[in-house]
Amino acid sequence: MTKNIILPVIAICFALNPCAVFGQDEISRNLMRISPDEAVELAIKNNLGLEQQRVSVSTKQRASSHAWNSFLPTITLSGGPNINSSTSDTTGDFQTPNMTKQTQTSSAVAFQGQVQVQFLINFALFEALKTLRMDYETGRLSLEQAKLQMERDIRKSYFNMMLMEEQIKQLQESQRNAEEQAISAETQYRAGRQPELNYLQARVNVGTMKPSIDQAVNGLKLAKSNFAMTLGLPLDTDFDLFLPVEKIRYIPLDTQDLIRRAKGNNPDIQVQVQQLQTLMSQRKAQSYQKWTPNLSLGWSGGFSNSNSDTGVDTNLGNTKLKNDTLSTNSSVTLGLSWTATSLLPFSKDAQSIKDLDDSVKTLSIALAQAEQGTELDITNKVYALEQIRANIEAQQATAELAERSYSETLRAYNSGLQNLLQVQTADLQLRNARLNLYQQESNYLQGLIDLEYSIGAPFGSLMTQTE
Repeated sequence: MTKNIILPVIAICFALNPCAVFGQDEISRNLMRISPDEAVELAIKNNLGLEQQRVSVSTKQRASSHAWNSFLPTITLSGGPNINSSTSDTTGDFQTPNMTKQTQTSSAVAFQGQVQVQFLINFALFEALKTLRMDYETGRLSLEQAKLQMERDIRKSYFNMMLMEEQIKQLQESQRNAEEQAISAETQYRAGRQPELNYLQARVNVGTMKPSIDQAVNGLKLAKSNFAMTLGLPLDTDFDLFLPVEKIRYIPLDTQDLIRRAKGNNPDIQVQVQQLQTLMSQRKAQSYQKWTPNLSLGWSGGFSNSNSDTGVDTNLGNTKLKNDTLSTNSSVTLGLSWTATSLLPFSKDAQSIKDLDDSVKTLSIALAQAEQGTELDITNKVYALEQIRANIEAQQATAELAERSYSETLRAYNSGLQNLLQVQTADLQLRNARLNLYQQESNYLQGLIDLEYSIGAPFGSLMTQTE
């Protein structure tokens, strides 16, 4: 009978936390009273995974903000010295005795500079600007999606830990009842009103409950450590959790209205729509690059400053002449160019466009599937919430009956009209009924959180909605 109360609770604890590594006597050094909203705020501020996405979005924002630099001209500067020298004999190879031999030498040092400015314009550049802006928007939506997913998971983890605390509370209360029953059984055994077997069974029942409580406590500590790590807090931080609403409100759910809201506001669908639009823009830019010519406009200008010396060597002596010259030049070019190879159906550019077409089709199909899946998901969530609400109403009545049954059985046991086994059975039924009720209420709150994410509603808005 003891196993019947221990095993279900242990199974739930392991389902929520598969590992337990802390000892029962370990006490957290930090205690923090925190609400779900405060936990979400800390997680969004401190989580390293979100910080990585922020850096990525910042990179895309910078690329979008400076996309105009594609229209900057290409400016090339060049220059340097150029030294030339030459020697020539003006008398030729045959000479007479009376002829004068003349040798002419010349050298020149020229300093040259060149400036080239070129614009290259294509319709694809304008579409590329749009693609960069859309890529930034995709990154921004992805970051918002990650934040919403983080908030959803934080809130669900919060209620899971509250459920685990309630499980521990029920186990500890059962242990206290078992200890009272053991004391009563010992008293009656000493007085000769109960056999020794009842007393021994009562002591065994107390002893076997401690390991299950230790296991549940360790599981809760591990869950809180994981929670603290997500929030960027020390791992030994303990949390004082509380229900953010005084009473759970059960609200009417219009499935068709929720589906309509989800199609326009679901974070996953919004990201996919933006990704599709960005991909279509990339495809358009690639098409412009293939079918439209490139317009090039260029200007170039330069100068050359030369300083030359010319010398004539004759039989009469040497003669030197100096010559300084400065020359400038400039030109303007305008032209159209077209890569004819890209027009071939088997060219690299043509195949790239076909690949983008396939990607657009694939993403369009995925988006249609996501929209259909959202309809089914909303329908299932609404049905599950309505079923949970019905279960809560039934479980409330069961818990009330179990409490009355346990009180009457305990009273009869103290009067000697019931045995210990019947008391343990009534106690088990009461603990299970209370735990099941609390678990159903936790499931309802977590179901509302999932529904709020699916329809893109602010978290907590459905929880506080009135009928």
